[in-house]
Amino acid sequence: MFNFMKKEYHIISCTKEEFVRIKSDKRFLNLIILARFINALRFCQKPILEFEDNSQRCSDGTRLNSFIFASSVLYEGFKLIDKLRKDNNINNFKSFKNGFEPLINDPFIKDFRNSILTRIRNQIVFHFDSRMVKISLKKFDLPNIKFALRCKKNSETYFGLADEIAMNYVLQPKENESNESLMDRFDQIVRDTCTIMDRFNKAAIMLMAEVMEDMPFKKS
Repeated sequence: MFNFMKKEYHIISCTKEEFVRIKSDKRFLNLIILARFINALRFCQKPILEFEDNSQRCSDGTRLNSFIFASSVLYEGFKLIDKLRKDNNINNFKSFKNGFEPLINDPFIKDFRNSILTRIRNQIVFHFDSRMVKISLKKFDLPNIKFALRCKKNSETYFGLADEIAMNYVLQPKENESNESLMDRFDQIVRDTCTIMDRFNKAAIMLMAEVMEDMPFKKS
């Protein structure tokens, strides 16, 4: 097994004997799944966060795909929490009630899950379906149609038109809606998604910390 821990990190660990004792604990199993979710979300978020901090120059295509993959992971995260909500080993924790309950009961977030996140996850990331393209093209308009961009520096090709059509499907333009309006709505969707991700991440960390208090983990 690879050891990714470096000496400058704090390490949270337990002994082999303690691990044998907790590895069948349902709380520990849920802890591992939640930790896996956080790893996946943070990986997908990285280009978005770097762009917002202006610490690294990323291409528009990289940021866009970072956003849509992170949105799909977030969708799956909510499905995980829906399951944990029914699990008495988890839902009785104070951190779950204070962190996740307000999140999943928020009317705006419920609608966002059922519309934006569902469309991104089901038709943009996890399935590559020509029906999505046909639907999107019914209300698709750009001043200039550019199928692909090729970077002279590294010879990398980005097929921008494919992503434009995909995001047009997510936005579902209104009749005669301007490109400026669509861009404004897209920017708002990205901001809303990042806000929800941040709330989800904080709720997950709070829950994991409380669950681990009942387990033999120590920080060094």
